[in-house]
Amino acid sequence: MENDKPVEIVLPEVKNPILIEGYPGVGLVGHIAANFLAKELKMDMIGYVESPFIPPMAMILEGKPNPPLRFYGKDNLIVAIADIYIPPTLVNEIARELVKYLKEMDAGKVVSMGGIGIGFFKEQMDVWGVGAREELNKELEENGVKILQYGSIMGMSGRLLWEASRNNLDAYVLLGETFGDRPDPRAAANVIEALKKLVPLEVSTEPLLQEARAIEEQLRRMHEQMEQARKKAQQQYESIYL
Repeated sequence: MENDKPVEIVLPEVKNPILIEGYPGVGLVGHIAANFLAKELKMDMIGYVESPFIPPMAMILEGKPNPPLRFYGKDNLIVAIADIYIPPTLVNEIARELVKYLKEMDAGKVVSMGGIGIGFFKEQMDVWGVGAREELNKELEENGVKILQYGSIMGMSGRLLWEASRNNLDAYVLLGETFGDRPDPRAAANVIEALKKLVPLEVSTEPLLQEARAIEEQLRRMHEQMEQARKKAQQQYESIYL
């Protein structure tokens, strides 16, 4: 690695790139959405993150070794994916080097995807967001995204937003509401629908919604089984003391 830097971004030249980041987080929303986009858009792996501080490992995907932190590309679209948890200090370095690359390539937009845990379910789960500047917040609001006025955005999404904003890049974070205790493809679909209003993407989220319905049906059955077991145990308890 050059000059013993802790992180090196290995990417080809991509003029005016649009970067979409989906590292693991609450409900794995960003991670699910990013992997879905890479697959559905038939993107190729075009780069990776190199660092001595990344765990020594290879991800085996379709029988081939892959780095755990990698980039997929098609035309000027770049999707950043991570399959491991990244320590905060390394997140800072990756975000800094990534924004340096994006600045040099005259990036169009930088969009981070993630989840926001709300701890309950509701009929319509919303997408929250924030932009690097006031006009970007207005753009989000016009596209049905609720603006996050106060709070904190942790991990790569938060750091990338800050690094991109101080380098005058158009940066956004999209956060899909999720219960927060399990992988949530429905929240990922909601985030992608919001993303499609910011970035020209032709992709259907129906496969994610089908996956979500399957998970929700499984959870419903588990809940029914637990409820039946609870009632049976209660009846047995009451019969003893009647």
